[in-house]
Amino acid sequence: MDWIAFLAYLAGTFATAALFYGVAGRKSRPVYEDDSRLKSKSIFKTAFLIAGAVGVLLSLLQSFALGGLDLLGFAIVSLTTMVSFLLVVFAYTDHRFRSADRVLLHWAIGVAIGIGVLRLIEMQSEPKTVLFIFGILISFSLLFVPSLGASDARAFILLFAVGIPTLDIIYTWYVFVAGIVLWLAYGIGAAIVKRSMKVSIPLVPYILLPLTVAPILISVIYGVPRIIEVLS
Repeated sequence: MDWIAFLAYLAGTFATAALFYGVAGRKSRPVYEDDSRLKSKSIFKTAFLIAGAVGVLLSLLQSFALGGLDLLGFAIVSLTTMVSFLLVVFAYTDHRFRSADRVLLHWAIGVAIGIGVLRLIEMQSEPKTVLFIFGILISFSLLFVPSLGASDARAFILLFAVGIPTLDIIYTWYVFVAGIVLWLAYGIGAAIVKRSMKVSIPLVPYILLPLTVAPILISVIYGVPRIIEVLS
């Protein structure tokens, strides 16, 4: 175990969680219908705790990587912590109010693109750079599609900004497909319950859920055998 890497990743975890707690709980935040959980910030505290736990787990797993402290490990830990925080908040607000805090999404996109650009410079991969830019631009163009929510388009931007630099192209594709499956399952279930094809799907949490789960699963699959090897 690389203790320097572990401590650095932990610092990234709690700095990220604290940053987004501060943004989410700002004075100008939306408090839909004077909702008590949003007004008291309890949902943000829950998001902080869950995101922090995810970050600690990933910090431990990534600290056993052969390369020790590196930008990839830091990106995986920090960005997954960030997406986990957003997932908890938007799973509540998007299901309950069909709305997601766009300021929170803007901060997340900015952080993701900043770290993503550093990763692309490190990787020196033209295909990944092209797909990174293309994915973000295509997602940005969805802002002008009337039938799709503006927050949904921003979540797609986040998917590509986080996925390609940390999960690679193929896993980003899997995350995208998994999101589609989740939307379909929700839509079909809602249509059956309402007996109507006119259903409203809260897309944002279903875009972010696979994006949260994928790096955790990948880190566990590769990290646990490494931990067992080192400890034995």
